[in-house]
Amino acid sequence: MIKELTWDTELLDKKIGRLSLQSGQLVDLGSLIIKAEAQGFRYLTCRMRSQDSTIIRLLESSGFYLSDIGVIFTLKLADFHIRNRSHGDIIFVAASEDIPMLQKTAKSLFLHSRFYHDPFYSKEEANRIFQAWIENSVRGNGADVVFHIRNTGFITCRKNVRGTGEIILVGIKKSERAKGFGTALITAALDWFLSQGISTVSVRTQLRNINSIRFYQNLGFYIQGYDLIFGRILKTYNYPMKKNQ
Repeated sequence: MIKELTWDTELLDKKIGRLSLQSGQLVDLGSLIIKAEAQGFRYLTCRMRSQDSTIIRLLESSGFYLSDIGVIFTLKLADFHIRNRSHGDIIFVAASEDIPMLQKTAKSLFLHSRFYHDPFYSKEEANRIFQAWIENSVRGNGADVVFHIRNTGFITCRKNVRGTGEIILVGIKKSERAKGFGTALITAALDWFLSQGISTVSVRTQLRNINSIRFYQNLGFYIQGYDLIFGRILKTYNYPMKKNQ
């Protein structure tokens, strides 16, 4: 029911967990929260891919707050017609020596992300999360390939077990936007997915990120669905654990 997110915990030195709830499942969420606090959890997150009003009311009545609304876009590569290769000569596959530069580019780049809006995370911690993500992606732990335009932007791509592709992160520095770099990176990514035998690609963005939503729609992506992410900050002291608990 509650699974520790070990990567997040180790990165931030705070015990963070993910709460999983199923529709129609009877849950004593108050007891689960008390147990989580006793186990040293500092924060719980819960992601929903459907609008289940019963679960939403349960979460809100138990002190959870809405942290993020995500919009999931999908594109069938056969329908992608915009091919902006005008910047192809400056797009490269990222290597380990590029990590410091990419981390500098990523800093404060994803300000629409929930990590910059959720009161649990400080701005410094949000920066650290994205800098760690880009390093893991380049090293092959969080993505299969990372394309970048030096000191400008990057895109991270991953193949899923279901035979589909996923764009995890894509970002362009504010000073370099509206110059075609974003479309060029998307094109490079989709060309790579095609070379891997992938026919469908998805990407998630925040509902508050109107520019990003318009960007994907203009490229031919269509909305597949959305998700809701709730969070709850837990008390920092520990309860005495009962035996067999």
